[in-house]
Amino acid sequence: MTQQTKSNERPWDWTPPKGVNRMMSTVLRLPLVHRVMSKSLMLISFTGKKSGKQYTTPVGYYRDGKRILIVTKRFRAWWQNFVAPAPVTLRLQGRDVAGTALSIADEATIIPLMTQIAEGAPQQAEIFHIEMVDGKPAADSVRQIAPKIVIIEVTLA
Repeated sequence: MTQQTKSNERPWDWTPPKGVNRMMSTVLRLPLVHRVMSKSLMLISFTGKKSGKQYTTPVGYYRDGKRILIVTKRFRAWWQNFVAPAPVTLRLQGRDVAGTALSIADEATIIPLMTQIAEGAPQQAEIFHIEMVDGKPAADSVRQIAPKIVIIEVTLA
């Protein structure tokens, strides 16, 4: 029997309001409360390449050993801080860990990574409108989404 994920009802260009990001940042720092959400959400802190300002934002993630993969929509500019490798701090499952982030914008590289992410984290497939068939991402669906996303790969220190 074929099963598909429910279509995400938010428009593609939807961005969470700043207040929601502030609230999530607070929740992910609370010692006991974060446990509910920190299996799929974390904070990433980095210094802006142009501004020099410190930023912290909540993001969904997929963990593969010492590698953390973050998917973001290409129209969001923050990923451009990682065109060259850059240091980051992650608030990952209640602990601060250092890493180096690099953005991956090449579609040929994105396709197998997004396939892996969608298989391991079906909520990411739903967020990024990837059709799932019998628990696997549909290849055409992943190919269609690849030009619209960027994957940030964080290698933990």
